[in-house]
Amino acid sequence: MNILVYGAGTIGLTYAWLLSNQHQVTVLVREHKLSTLEQGFTLSIKDLRKDDQVYKEHHFQPPLVTSIAQDYDLILLTVNSLQLEQALNHLAAIKGKAHLLILQNNWNINSKIPSYLKRKEVSLAFPSSVGGGRKSDGRIQAIIFKEATLLDDDSYTSELSPIFTASGIGIDAMPNLASWMKVHCLQEAVMAGAVAEVGSFDALLKDKKAIRKMICAWREGLELCQRYGIPKHRYKPTKYLSLPLFLLVPVMKFMLSQPLVAEMVTNHMHSGYAEWVDQYFEIKRSAEKESILMPQWNSYSDFIDQFLKNNS
Repeated sequence: MNILVYGAGTIGLTYAWLLSNQHQVTVLVREHKLSTLEQGFTLSIKDLRKDDQVYKEHHFQPPLVTSIAQDYDLILLTVNSLQLEQALNHLAAIKGKAHLLILQNNWNINSKIPSYLKRKEVSLAFPSSVGGGRKSDGRIQAIIFKEATLLDDDSYTSELSPIFTASGIGIDAMPNLASWMKVHCLQEAVMAGAVAEVGSFDALLKDKKAIRKMICAWREGLELCQRYGIPKHRYKPTKYLSLPLFLLVPVMKFMLSQPLVAEMVTNHMHSGYAEWVDQYFEIKRSAEKESILMPQWNSYSDFIDQFLKNNS
């Protein structure tokens, strides 16, 4: 299988590395970065499938291109949510016959695709097998989880699944993955606001009032999901959010304090916080359009703006 990875970040490069043991994988990079990246990438990987306790460095030197000059069997689009529409616009003219698999989390992805491509040309996936971020020195640090990658259960599922499973990546087919993404986006986007208000993830873990507010804002987001026809209790962990707050706050604090969760959040904040913020404001705009009142959610806006200024 001849695969092009469009998006050389943590998700794109880690999946490219995993897939390259069974497939021909090429990575698209910006032209001005080509000379720097031709010597390859250093990936710092903790593979929980192998029960790794520490990160191990791997040198990955895939073929690189700066433009799409040939047909590929599959294009894996792994840019972040802020770059999605620009990438779709670019690919619409040059992707050729390749099927496109978008591998990301996105609040309103189904409304964005038709402006650029026919829906049947695109499948959706969520990269639940990989998490991490880019460190300050530019090094990719990623965790490979035992969890399967989620794949939208569409007409291409039977063709796409073996591509991943052949490389040791589990696949779970999920009907209407875009609805699940909306629910999942809430928990990432609300984290952007909660962290911004108290100043850091560590401070959030110590502040029960902040956790309580975060849960209340999260619940407001579920009301918005319900407006789109997504039942509040369909997916984990949101189906537990209706529990009384005196029970839920300590449980949430315990869950967020787990070393693996804390590590994943901290890693993602190094390079992915802007994506959380993008999702936060997109959800806020959606609520305004649907006339859903979200006072707790909206109260984070000024804190996020200030947090971005302080950390720019």
